[in-house]
Amino acid sequence: MPKASIFETLSSLAKVDLEDIRLFFGADFPLRVRKREFVQRLGAFIVERPSEWLGNMLERDLRLLQTLVEAGPEVPVTVETPDYPTVLETVGLLGSAVADDNVKEVWIPKEVHDIVSPHIGQAIARGEKDGSFEMERAAFGYLSLYGVLTVDEFYEMMLDYNMWAGRWSMEVFTGRLAASAVFKLCRIDIEGEPCVAAPGIYEPAKIVEGRKEYQDIEGFRRFTPQEALEAGTGSPEFVFGLGTEEGKRLVEMLLALGYSGRDLVLEEHDIWMNSQMVWGDDATEEIFGCVSDKQEDIDSFDEYNACMEVVAAYANSLPKWLLKGYSSNETNRLKVILQSEEDPVREMIRKNPLMGLFVPSVMPDEPCPCGSGLSYRLCHGRNPN
Repeated sequence: MPKASIFETLSSLAKVDLEDIRLFFGADFPLRVRKREFVQRLGAFIVERPSEWLGNMLERDLRLLQTLVEAGPEVPVTVETPDYPTVLETVGLLGSAVADDNVKEVWIPKEVHDIVSPHIGQAIARGEKDGSFEMERAAFGYLSLYGVLTVDEFYEMMLDYNMWAGRWSMEVFTGRLAASAVFKLCRIDIEGEPCVAAPGIYEPAKIVEGRKEYQDIEGFRRFTPQEALEAGTGSPEFVFGLGTEEGKRLVEMLLALGYSGRDLVLEEHDIWMNSQMVWGDDATEEIFGCVSDKQEDIDSFDEYNACMEVVAAYANSLPKWLLKGYSSNETNRLKVILQSEEDPVREMIRKNPLMGLFVPSVMPDEPCPCGSGLSYRLCHGRNPN
């Protein structure tokens, strides 16, 4: 039986958006029909064939759906605000409301709940069993490591994964990849070149343009399929390199500062992302937010600076989008550098910690005299008393 609100939601969308939904959901009817008929056909597909379109959803969407189904129809569930919304929120099949900058509430309307609840468990089990979820993680992983790839480069990376997985023939795999939710979600054109960009990157052309400054880096650093899976697991909170010495020290430090559970995961992801956003004015400061947010719990300037050094070392060890997957350490480019050890104010504070209580007059956006590397407003200017 048709569900009125689904049809109303679809009717409110532009024809071009409906065409994108049809493509993403895998509906099999002609594009060249009037909008009213298009809405009826797409709505009927969603209502009558949920097992088909659920099979075309991202793992993240399916697991969120499962959580919402278990909570019950119209019951809000609080989630962290991610770098990019789920597909189901974007097309209006889920309700959502932003609570603040960090969290939002998401719920499933009753009509959508009734459609998907008998099928969601099977869809997740199928994705785990047939390798779809693993392929998705590998695809997201390569995009997280490189930021932006041409379609040809992306396919080349993914063929490495398929050879390692040994699950499909080349013909079958390329067909599955072209029809995958990741490819549909991330496919873009940059200056007429077919490309694929990591989700959450709002200006991928800046990465392509920025790489021109590093033309001596000719080819992409090659990552193994296992590394791609590491980088692509945990959507949308991607992170990489926590198993390295720099990564282990970072996790140890974050735990010592009191981060745990979801808070720990989100801090790790934020450092990863801000280490990539080198063109953002606040990106460098945000990299160290995990330390500056806890400065009142840190006993000494030496300990504070040691924490900052741990974050900087991890950030410099990470693959960089602008550097085609090479790290700052490998190329000696785009390094996060703390203020000089010879900074006079810093040296005075080291000799007499009480001086830290008497910060000289500083403009909000000038470097904090403590030598943290942050602007004054984000460091000791937060609590001038």
